[in-house]
Amino acid sequence: MTILKKLAAAAVATATLVAGAALAEDYPTKAITALIGYEAGGGTDTIGRVLFEEMKETLGQQIIVVNVPGAASSVAALKLKMAKPDGYTLMLSPSTAVATNQIWNPAADYEVDDFTMIGSIAAYQPAFAAPMDRPYDTFDEFVAFAKENPGAKVATITPASKVQMELVAKQEGLELNFVPVKGGAGMISGLLGGDFDIAYSGGAHQKYPDKIKTIASTGEDRLVASPDIKTMDEYGYMSSYGSKLVLVGPAGMPEDVVATLEKALLEAGRTESVRQVMANLDFPPVEKGSAELMEEVKAAYAAELKLKEAVEAPN
Repeated sequence: MTILKKLAAAAVATATLVAGAALAEDYPTKAITALIGYEAGGGTDTIGRVLFEEMKETLGQQIIVVNVPGAASSVAALKLKMAKPDGYTLMLSPSTAVATNQIWNPAADYEVDDFTMIGSIAAYQPAFAAPMDRPYDTFDEFVAFAKENPGAKVATITPASKVQMELVAKQEGLELNFVPVKGGAGMISGLLGGDFDIAYSGGAHQKYPDKIKTIASTGEDRLVASPDIKTMDEYGYMSSYGSKLVLVGPAGMPEDVVATLEKALLEAGRTESVRQVMANLDFPPVEKGSAELMEEVKAAYAAELKLKEAVEAPN
């Protein structure tokens, strides 16, 4: 290569680097699309719309919500995986959408490393819940009820929401009737109507304290709204890894863009309006930045694999 060609190549490379840096430095220059893997009106969607209004103040650009319901946010996650990693397509979801859905759902064709973790601002409050008129108030009492009443009805929203109870059934020799329902709305409707004996809830049941009771926390911690209710681990069963409310992008996003979004997310999560809507929905604030969240998501994936192995292990 001649000296002139070398100089020309160097100039092109330098220009490319400068242009890339300028793009990251100027970000965002247009509206951002935020995917939410549930119908409008649910907890994630409700918090998201308030959150994005606050983030708009920091970023100076609109954040447009696009609801992409299906398979516990897996449909939205697949769409995000294929998006250009420029920071203009993001997803607000439970961390389980990218951490554990793929373990249970073959159609969730992605891995943790297909995404960029931006941060989290809150924790979900997953639990087993039951109609208020059922004759049990603790999980031990439910197990005793199920032994005396084979075929007790258990509502499940996703394959992942079913596994904890499957493991209990295996350990205790229970005969349970698993009933799939369509999302949180179907679960709530069934509990209010007395159609199920127990159901997995992501936290929506807490809006009905006079009609639905919490039987156990399915995550690693007790629930903020029901601190006297034990975790599954405290009852002697496997708990699932708790799910956070997270903002995620496709893999390969520029570090500067991630840093900009992380800052805007965490600042918005501390605002009075966001904290109020989170409190109304019993979502405790939990802040995690990009690097820490990625570590947690990978740990959740590993923990869920162990749970699957326990369920599938021969008796």
